Amino acid sequence: MNAAQFGYVFDEAATMLRRHKAANAVSIVIMGLSLLILVVFLLVTINVQAVIDRAGDEMRVYVYLADGAGEAAARDIQMRLLGLPGVEEVVFVPRDEALLSFRETLGKNSDMLDALEGNPLPDAFRVKVKPEYIRSERLEEMARNVEGWSGVEEARYGERWLERGEKLVKGFYFADLFVGLIILLSVVFVIANTVRLTVISRQRSIEVARLVGATNAYVRIPFLVEGAVQGAVAAGLAVALSAIVHAVARRHLPGLLFLGGDAIAAFVFFCTILGAIVSLGAMRRLLRF
Repeated sequence: MNAAQFGYVFDEAATMLRRHKAANAVSIVIMGLSLLILVVFLLVTINVQAVIDRAGDEMRVYVYLADGAGEAAARDIQMRLLGLPGVEEVVFVPRDEALLSFRETLGKNSDMLDALEGNPLPDAFRVKVKPEYIRSERLEEMARNVEGWSGVEEARYGERWLERGEKLVKGFYFADLFVGLIILLSVVFVIANTVRLTVISRQRSIEVARLVGATNAYVRIPFLVEGAVQGAVAAGLAVALSAIVHAVARRHLPGLLFLGGDAIAAFVFFCTILGAIVSLGAMRRLLRF
């Protein structure tokens, strides 16, 4: 097919889009509303993932020093901690600072601490671990190793909270994958049937075109272009509607994330290809390849 023939085919596609504005508008709205469900699901997923990431970023391992450990021993322990795999930062927390922080945590109940004769809290190191190392088995191994060092009384990392959190995260990922697959299949089903109905409604025009000698390619390509355009416009409509939903939701839940530019471009491209593919599938019943 030469350039002139391609030009004619795409002109025919543009003519079809102009000639059937109402039908295309209805198809785009139906497809856009279906895709909106998918976009909202993606937004929920990325925001829950952001919460999980923030929770992991707040995870710390606390290494409590034994009473009587001197400055030399503390410096040695700090250097050894920095040399452990996955350790990103080690901050010394003096016992006085720890007691002050404990008072602030208790708030109105901080008067209970006035009955203490001294400061019962030990000096400690607050260890920040890289995200990929925040796993219960790795932190347990680290804590067990550090507790064997001279001058270390105990190492804690909130093992019960972490184990429960890992179970919840695994459950979320499984449910998210399952629900996402169902939503995706449902959206593809709706779009496929919408485009199929559009193609079938033009069956008479297709038959006339074939009677006057049009090849399958001449008949097929305008519908592929039309399906791709419908998919792209429907994706844009879904993103625009989701942006409105996101703006309203942010008034009540500040900090909600939205899709980035790359994600939006990928989503529009996916819907464009999807529109072309389902249009091609709808043509199978009407044309012989």
